[in-house]
Amino acid sequence: MQTRMVLLFVLALGLLPSAASADVLIASPQTLVSGGEPLRVVLVATDAEALPDESAARLLIAARSVPVTLRADGPAQDGRRAYTAALPPELEGLGTLELTDRTSTRLLVQFRPAQRAAPQIDTLARMQGRDAEIAGVVDLSKRETALSSHEPMYFVLGSRGNTTARFQLSFKYRLFDPDGWAADFPWVGLLTGLHFGYTQNSIWDFTENSKPFRDTTYKPSFFYQWGPYRQIGSPHALSLQAGYEHQSNGKDGASSRSIDTLFVRPNWRWDVDAVTHFSTGLKLFGYIDREDNPDIADYRGHALLNLRYGNDDGWLLNADLYPRSKGSLQLDLSYRMKRVLFSDAGGFLHFQYFNGYGESLLDYNQRRRPQFRVGVSIVR
Repeated sequence: MQTRMVLLFVLALGLLPSAASADVLIASPQTLVSGGEPLRVVLVATDAEALPDESAARLLIAARSVPVTLRADGPAQDGRRAYTAALPPELEGLGTLELTDRTSTRLLVQFRPAQRAAPQIDTLARMQGRDAEIAGVVDLSKRETALSSHEPMYFVLGSRGNTTARFQLSFKYRLFDPDGWAADFPWVGLLTGLHFGYTQNSIWDFTENSKPFRDTTYKPSFFYQWGPYRQIGSPHALSLQAGYEHQSNGKDGASSRSIDTLFVRPNWRWDVDAVTHFSTGLKLFGYIDREDNPDIADYRGHALLNLRYGNDDGWLLNADLYPRSKGSLQLDLSYRMKRVLFSDAGGFLHFQYFNGYGESLLDYNQRRRPQFRVGVSIVR
């Protein structure tokens, strides 16, 4: 333990500002911390007055600055004093800790994501009289970057006479940073839930001459997102999206397809254990323009049901269902392959099954034979 602490002191000495210009050195026996867990540090100073019962600090993670209060665990001894800090559960990534009321070295800390705070965190906090800091609801969206995943992204290949590939690209972009200037104004801070989303889904026919794209659906959207919100210590998370979505296939004449909808999508997630979860979302939508395909509601209706169950580090089953007699069902089964083939770059073995009407927007009113495809995905 002493050797480990010495190494950590050396690390602290090597970080800016240098030890020569710092009033206080910061060290810690922890190099990896789960979001929501307490962080324990040791402050070292030649001036005993620089080691008060409480000390203000901040965590810098990317462009985010998180205020932190260090509370002493006991009296100072030989110019050293141990402190504990309560941290928000949504922290993720590599960050640095530094004091804000005096110059200090900076401590590197790696935060791993925590979907929920463990029960023992509550117990520790209560023992230290810090109930207010670990109680309440956490907005897990704060851990998301401005550009993040939206819908699954995959490339799958299959045949039912003609050999076709189907692939999907998708992302969403948060228009206002919750840690930027907008967060400094109460009413402007509400804008941080605004997102732009984009999804593109294509069916590529390898059998026909020139290997054409049979159809491509372009789906931009503007929506507001609340959450996901989670009560500290709870396995359940709730979120809600509401906004406008356009879908078209970019064609003209008889092949033109286009719809505009307003939608609301509540979602519930239950973490069964540390790696297994079940979630369900119901997307309810109303048409504001369907001139190119006025009868599309007979096939898609006004609802899309999504169900997911599986292991974040293994198999995951996803189902999308338009619950109508002329609706459709799509099943996606994927398995994480990063430890086998892709190291930490990510990647999933992906199986897809589609049955019903409207595999593409062009064929919204046509039912073909069931289609099975296999391939890879990077977001599921």
